This record gives sequence, structure tokens and C-alpha cells, in this order.
Amino acid sequence: MRSTRGWAAVVVMAVAALSAGCAGSTSGQSAPGPASASATGGATPAGLPSGITELGRAVPVAAQGWTLAVAPFKEAGVSSGEVPAGWAVLRTTATFTNTSDRITLLPDTALTVRYGPLGHQAVPVKDQTLSGLPAHDAATKVAPGASFTAEIGVAVPPQGLGERVTVTAEATQEGMAEADDLFFEGTLPGTGTPASGTPEPTDTAPASSGPVLPLGSWSKAGLRISPITLGAEKDGKRTATADLTVTNGDPQPRTGLGITLRVMTGAGLTDAATVTPSLNYPDAPIAPSRSATVTVRFTLPSSAVPGPVTIEALDQGDRITFSGTLG
Repeated sequence: MRSTRGWAAVVVMAVAALSAGCAGSTSGQSAPGPASASATGGATPAGLPSGITELGRAVPVAAQGWTLAVAPFKEAGVSSGEVPAGWAVLRTTATFTNTSDRITLLPDTALTVRYGPLGHQAVPVKDQTLSGLPAHDAATKVAPGASFTAEIGVAVPPQGLGERVTVTAEATQEGMAEADDLFFEGTLPGTGTPASGTPEPTDTAPASSGPVLPLGSWSKAGLRISPITLGAEKDGKRTATADLTVTNGDPQPRTGLGITLRVMTGAGLTDAATVTPSLNYPDAPIAPSRSATVTVRFTLPSSAVPGPVTIEALDQGDRITFSGTLG
């Protein structure tokens, strides 16, 4: 668990950063391929791993005094906020109920929405109606027995519709130094449209062996780095992206991806970039028996293209080496 953060911290690195909402409305490690619920089937309480709650059900925040319920997602139609072209806008509500006998400040909460078997992160959407959660310094007060409901909007690509969705809520109550991590799960509405190109690997893909793993393969610890996609050249550099996936095969939450990537080019392993948790990519906790994927961005010297690339992943003290080709 980590210290408090606002909704703005949950920014997907794969697309342009979207600003967070700041107001709501009030009202009365194991091997890859964990045994988990189907990515496309409707999750039921009996089929969910321990520690994950079905969407729509209220659960207490650890220190008591509050409950939180995240509603099933619905289609939100057209949004006035910034949305990637062709993506669907979905909405949900986060309802906090003050179960104490005194006026209390709303817990400082960040939500992370992940969908599909690899746990890709949805893009937060803000507009007049989907205003998101209050900022951490809003000091929103709630009376005893009253509730606070925030409208949350996210965007997903067409292939994400109908997939499993897992919501991580990091809620920090007044006077508490650490967040309480809550996990909710259900199924996104609609029917997904398959993505073009090579099908994505799933979290049930077999692990690769050997001291150096090809980019796109799984390590025995459930870590995967996709092949690198290169962008346009500018000032002697090329932008680059890669998907980083971590599978949490344990029955307990994982505090985050926590993976530092060291990117090296050429046969001489020349240091080109270092990508670190929190600073370079969202790093919310990962639910038990679930995966999480973020798209990391970095730059490489144009002179390294074409040529070999090596990425060393530092995972909680372990070093895992991947290799591939640029260009």
C-alpha cells in the first residue's frame, strides 16, 4: 500500500494524459496463467478470488466508519472530454457511506480500472457529468449516515467491451498514513471487436526458459515485456513504447508492478533509458490472481535503429533479461 494520491495519478501512459476530475455529487509471485475467472464471462461472487468483491456490493474500508460500493459499468454515450478515436466511453459510480456517528472527511481515494485478461488500464474521462472523485485536498465532509456518490468515466478500445473489468480503490481515511486497497470486479457492457494484427498473448501463455528471454515472452515469475514499437525521429532520437505486464499469481494483493526497466542498445549494451515505477508509469496495487499491463514510454538514439535491444527488468530484487530487435 502507498500514501495518498488523487484520481489524477491514474493516468494511462499508452495515450495522452487526461486530467482528473475534482468534484462529485452528494446524495442521501507465481508462474503465469493464474486460475482465474473467465475474461469474458460474467463474474459471480462465488467465482471471484478471495479479496475481490462483485461490482455493486458495498464493503467496509479497513479502519471502519466507511463503506464503498462501485457500481457495474454502463455505456455513457458521447463525452465532451478527451477520448481516443474509436474508443467507447463507459461510466460507473463510487458511493461512499459514512457509517460512523460523526461528521467525517471523505476518504482520499484513487481508482484504477483494468480490463481484459492482461489487465490493460482504461483511460479516465472527465466532462460535465463524469467529474470524477474529489481532489485529495478538497476536504469533503459527509454527515453521519449520509452518502457521497461520484460519477466516474473511463474509455476503452472496442476490443475491451465485454471483457472482465477489475477496479482497484486506494482509499485513505482521515488520520491514516496508509491506503486501504479494495478490489471490485465484473464485466464491461457490450461485445468486443477483435483488434487487428497479431492476437495478444494471454496470462495463460507458457513461460519461456533460458537466461535471456525474447521480447513478447513470459518469464517464469509472470513478467512480460512486449516487442518495442518505434515512433517518429526527432533531433537524433526515436520515441519508443512497450507493454509491461505483471501477473499476480498469489492469493494476496501485490503492492504494484514495481518493475524498473533498464533499456540498452547494441552489442555493447549501451545504456539508453531507465523506466521506473510511479515516475514513468501508473503503479496501483494488483488484485489477487490477476494481471496488470501498462504501456511505458522512453526514447532511444536513432543510431541504434536498426539493431539489437536488451531490457533488464528489476523485479523485487530479481533481474530478468529480455532481448529483441529495433526496426
